[in-house]
Amino acid sequence: MITIDLADMKQSLLLVERYLEELTPSLDPKQLYKATFVCEEILTNLQRHADFEKRKPDISLNLDTLEQETLLLTFKDNAESFNLLDYPDPKIGGDLEETELGGLGIYLTKQYAKNIQYCYENDYNILKVLL
Repeated sequence: MITIDLADMKQSLLLVERYLEELTPSLDPKQLYKATFVCEEILTNLQRHADFEKRKPDISLNLDTLEQETLLLTFKDNAESFNLLDYPDPKIGGDLEETELGGLGIYLTKQYAKNIQYCYENDYNILKVLL
């Protein structure tokens, strides 16, 4: 498990990349890309949008390797409740200039995931993403 520091997101994302590479050295490059993308998306969204209600942010990421090429990413944070499964998918298609900004990273996270589970327990968001 690693602790995420929102004040130094660049360093936190470097730690996440190293964490993924060290724990999954034989992982397919596409799967590694997906895992890195999902981690960056979730963590940068926390940095930009999460409401911690004057609490000190407490954020962690845990990675479990299950079967071959299957990863379970577990994000835990003490921000206000936010379930990305309830977030509407953006309208995709047509003219790129007419596409609304925002939400594409969450949409791609949902597309990359085999399964996503969310709960809010003891004042913590717990998001599990199976890749």
